[in-house]
Amino acid sequence: MPHSMFCLILVFFFLSTSLAQENIFSPNRFKNIIIFGDSYTDTGNVYRLTRRAWPLSPPYHRGRYCNGPNWVDQLRGSSVKNYAYGSATTDSNFVQGYTIGNVPVPGIRQQVQNYMKGWNSRFVSRPDTLHIVWIGGNDFIFNHSALPNLVVPSLMNSINDLVAKDAKHILVVDQVPAQYIPAGLALAPPAELAYLTAMYNTLLNASLHSIQQKYPQTSIHIFSINALVTKVVTTHSDYFANTTTNCWNVQNYTIVKNCENPNNFVFLDNIHFSNHVHTLIADPVQKFLLPSYAVNSASCYIRQA
Repeated sequence: MPHSMFCLILVFFFLSTSLAQENIFSPNRFKNIIIFGDSYTDTGNVYRLTRRAWPLSPPYHRGRYCNGPNWVDQLRGSSVKNYAYGSATTDSNFVQGYTIGNVPVPGIRQQVQNYMKGWNSRFVSRPDTLHIVWIGGNDFIFNHSALPNLVVPSLMNSINDLVAKDAKHILVVDQVPAQYIPAGLALAPPAELAYLTAMYNTLLNASLHSIQQKYPQTSIHIFSINALVTKVVTTHSDYFANTTTNCWNVQNYTIVKNCENPNNFVFLDNIHFSNHVHTLIADPVQKFLLPSYAVNSASCYIRQA
């Protein structure tokens, strides 16, 4: 059995037991978690920005782009400050992202800058602070000419901003497999999306490794959401009745429900994951927070840069 497949099976098996027990007996390594990202991570920032216009709740869960708590909501034992906005790009000065009503949202670099200007910046250099960065494909969605060789350096500006402020721990999430995302398939053929995703992740890995080598005082890790989602979609249909299409259709901010139970689907809507997938995402991150993460097989999707 492939190692990554074994990892995912362990995630499902231990979700209801070992994670809860370990949280009780093993305090997190990180007291503070600072998060930057887009709609995969947003816990209500766009909802507040648009005065509860989007994401429409219900059916979305309390301003999340999910039918229940997303992966950030499911983290336990640490204080979380979330700067993520749905529709965010790597840098608004590179590609501007917009939400409903053509309202601009801050990109990752602007989120980091807002963090640095605020009260929470006092945590940046503490050894018990973890910074998590997860940005999807919005640069390409808002500008089709924004290819990986431009997007990755744009993201690295934010990583360098954190390193320059002596951030001790950074966890960067790689690119989801765009060739499986329903909305992606409406933009380009699967082979092209797979190529662009692979190019992005190759450049991301190399860039982060270079920064890690240059600044050994900062511990940089990569969470391969690509590997996790690929395994869910391609080899674990037993856990989901549908791994290819979406339960809800969202067009022009109108939601049409095509199924009764979204958690039977990997994809909630054209872009976003169902609550059950978010649980799978949260589990390795939660394990990474614990002192035993290095030997815990549930963290096999996370590696040193």
